[in-house]
Amino acid sequence: MSPLVQQCQKALNDISTQHVVELYWVPGHAAVLGNEIADELARGGSVLRFLGSEPVLGVSRRDIQKRLSCWLVNQHWARWESLGNTQRQVRELILGPSLGAKAKFLSSNRIQSRAVTGLLTGHNTLRRCLHLLGLLDSPLCRRCGVKEETSAHILCECKALASLRHAYLGSFFLEPKDIKSISLGAISNFSKATGLP
Repeated sequence: MSPLVQQCQKALNDISTQHVVELYWVPGHAAVLGNEIADELARGGSVLRFLGSEPVLGVSRRDIQKRLSCWLVNQHWARWESLGNTQRQVRELILGPSLGAKAKFLSSNRIQSRAVTGLLTGHNTLRRCLHLLGLLDSPLCRRCGVKEETSAHILCECKALASLRHAYLGSFFLEPKDIKSISLGAISNFSKATGLP
């Protein structure tokens, strides 16, 4: 509630302690004497130079929040688009900035958030990542032993995880672009079911 509305409400409450106060809706421009006087006073006031702090017209908190939110989303999309060919895995598995996904992600617990973030960004303890860091000799998948253990491999193509993938993600095999439309909750549940770190 705006400060002006609160002031009006307080004034009406104060007046009503000693007087009967009734509020009526009055149609505009209907030759109601009190309304005509109020219109005349408003017209007279509108031609006067404004005195007081800026802005002249109040801006609601909701409008500011909405505009700020839109600006932030636009900035996020601009940053996402500026990545170009970098962040290959992230761009392969994530559609882009999404307020809905953000809300769901922030409502999940820390363990789920970490697992999903790791799977979608490639910053995880899968064997390819550990191999690139020099911590493992082989990047091959610990489940199938055929291909490098990457997020895309685990989420989309590892034959050893086909049944789990079907149960949690809806298909035995997927394309990376398919991951973009799967809920974060489903990805989290799949990750948990695989038992991979």
